[in-house]
Amino acid sequence: MRRARSRPRRRTGAASADAEPAAMPQTSPRPRRALVREVAGATGAIDVMSSRLGMVVLALACGLAVGVVVSLLLRATTAVTDLVWKGAASLLPVPWFALLACTVGGLVIGLWAWWSADRVHSLEEVMGEFRRTGSFRMRGLLRPTVSFLLPLAFGGSVGFEAGLTGIITSACCWVRDRLKAAGLRVAVVADVTIAACVSAIFATPLAGIVCGVEGGHAPTDPEAAIPAEPDSAVDDFELARGAKVVLYAAAAVGALGGLVATGAVLGPSGGLPRFEAIGAHGVELAWAVPAVALGWALSIVHHGSARLFSHAAKALAPSGERSLASVVLPPVACGVVLGAVACVLPYVLFPGEVQSEELMASWAAMGAPVLIATGLAKAAATPMCLSMGWMGGSFFPSIFSGVAAGFGLAALTGCDPMLAVTVTTSAHLAGVTRKPVVTIAILALCFPVSGVLWSGLAAVVGSVLPVGAPRRGEGE
Repeated sequence: MRRARSRPRRRTGAASADAEPAAMPQTSPRPRRALVREVAGATGAIDVMSSRLGMVVLALACGLAVGVVVSLLLRATTAVTDLVWKGAASLLPVPWFALLACTVGGLVIGLWAWWSADRVHSLEEVMGEFRRTGSFRMRGLLRPTVSFLLPLAFGGSVGFEAGLTGIITSACCWVRDRLKAAGLRVAVVADVTIAACVSAIFATPLAGIVCGVEGGHAPTDPEAAIPAEPDSAVDDFELARGAKVVLYAAAAVGALGGLVATGAVLGPSGGLPRFEAIGAHGVELAWAVPAVALGWALSIVHHGSARLFSHAAKALAPSGERSLASVVLPPVACGVVLGAVACVLPYVLFPGEVQSEELMASWAAMGAPVLIATGLAKAAATPMCLSMGWMGGSFFPSIFSGVAAGFGLAALTGCDPMLAVTVTTSAHLAGVTRKPVVTIAILALCFPVSGVLWSGLAAVVGSVLPVGAPRRGEGE
């Protein structure tokens, strides 16, 4: 019998000249979400865990350093403010000193801005640029520090959170780049800065964590687990979002530790006011409704003032060129208006954290009209300053505006003052920022646990009520 010749079996890996290539699968499996991206050189779980622990320790150390620096800068703002409003005021004991000081301050701020070509960047600008680029730059530290101190020294109705965050973030990015040039890849030095700085400024770790998550640098592919560079070192991690929250929390705790350590040596400074518990019960809680309405009205005043004085600043500099007059006239005009109002309502000056403490002790003797007028004037003065060259933040002034108006509502109606303050302040701050989560995080330590629920509800309502704000939001 003739044996059948077997055909040679084609090898799988060899392709003939006329054969079509094998079809690739249409979909690839979704990469597993990793806590930490794989890094060349990390050969096992021990290397990865030690690197994670090292990053947490580094975040704690960065937060501690930021807390100390923030505390020292806050003391510097107090010193320069006292130099003007205690030292110079004692030499010129005149009833219209506020008008004189604010007018001179506007002139100094304008001349400095024209000479230095520098300005204070808002917290939102710092967070936005860092999220987009992973870095934030300033031209040195001396000019930004002077630009940050001048509006505060002359009584500007602005907060110090914006200038401090920009200065410290820029410094930390510089340190990170120097370490990177030396062969150490430690991006966490800059990435935890915002969380640490906000925690130190407001003395609330929760606020720092929320702002850190919101403003942290976003990786290009948060799901993938691949190294950015094939020769990267063990400490060159790209962290997933969940792991970054751990680092933000570590930095926030470290920043609070820096505040405590500095305060133990030099005494406490700054921070948000701490209010008593809400005493209203039953039907008395219905006063929360007019308190929300009052906070809403303050927010409308804030955004309306921002639009008004933005147009006024452009009218004072119609040419569009950066001339001496176009740079100096807006802050001088702002100083005249601010000083004139302060001669009647002195609490319209300054960021407001110290003034909130003073109101808790003296609001009952001030009268409802003065308190409500102070809250409305403060709500209008802050965007006026920001629009006309007195740069800074809006968080602390907005909190004071809500506190003053809330006490005014209590004096007018006899309702529980802590309910009025809690709801009015929360609704107003959320109306300014349009960010209820950030508002709740910042105010979490202002009010006892019994007031957090009312603060949260007011913040949610205040953030959705129409106030005429631009789509991108305002404030920090």
